[in-house]
Amino acid sequence: MIFSFVLPAYKGKYLEQAISSIIAQDYKEFELVVVDDCSPDDIRGIVSGFHDDHISYYLNEDNIGGHDLVAQWNHCLEYAKGDYVVLATDDDLYEPNFLSSFVPLIEKYPEVGLFRARILQVDDQNVVKDIDACYKEYLSPVEFRYHMLHGMRGGIPQYIFKRRTLVEKGGFVNFPKAWASDDATALLMSDCGVVNSQEHLVRFRWSCINISNDRRCGLEKFQARLLFSKWLQEHQVAVGEDEKWKTFYQRTVTEYLPIYNKLTMITTMSMLTCSHWIKSIKELWACDTFSLKDKCSIILRSFQKRIR
Repeated sequence: MIFSFVLPAYKGKYLEQAISSIIAQDYKEFELVVVDDCSPDDIRGIVSGFHDDHISYYLNEDNIGGHDLVAQWNHCLEYAKGDYVVLATDDDLYEPNFLSSFVPLIEKYPEVGLFRARILQVDDQNVVKDIDACYKEYLSPVEFRYHMLHGMRGGIPQYIFKRRTLVEKGGFVNFPKAWASDDATALLMSDCGVVNSQEHLVRFRWSCINISNDRRCGLEKFQARLLFSKWLQEHQVAVGEDEKWKTFYQRTVTEYLPIYNKLTMITTMSMLTCSHWIKSIKELWACDTFSLKDKCSIILRSFQKRIR
């Protein structure tokens, strides 16, 4: 078996659409592993409505994701049998040619551990709200890092991971609420470069029921951003001195990284509730990732954005 879709399921609202988009793949060498995380919704009933041999269903004894979402991701990974893994979600959608578009790319770049599909961002009615940029087919590790820091759209369901490499690296990078875990894991897996599709193959859904729009977990998102800022500083990309254009990317990434970290912290803090914002100041002040000057700047600029 070549591909494994692993789907940690908790929300039932869009699950039928998500599963339908997967089993409609025109390339059929795949499995779909649905792992019910003790959902209050009838996940089993939704899954049993499909009579397809590609699907297997498992029920967790406890609600793992309620305490540690990335632990649930890594738990689901244990069920995968394919050479390549897609961490699907219970609300995003795949185009029918998602897998078939990557088969020739995987054959062309067998050493690469990470493949990335272009995405369309849609709302709860599947109306397109934003379109991912088009990147060249192969990006070196430092090129990928450069684009990640300069506005590349990201989301865990758009990636295809080489399973053995992902497991050897310890699985998905764990941050609170999985916030920035997709970006960190992608960067971790990019040491042999990243291969991109030129077509839009994934529909990434923004809705009122996903974590992206949930302000209740704002403080945990802030904590994840703090951890990710430190993680980025600790995981640099080496470039040979003779590779002049790559050296440009490396220099630019190195110089821009502190600015990127500050901007993401300002944005994250500006969206917090008042009580979470006050708590975030205490945690920011205690961290060693930013200088005193940067901490003051982050606090001031996040406050200014909040009162606009």
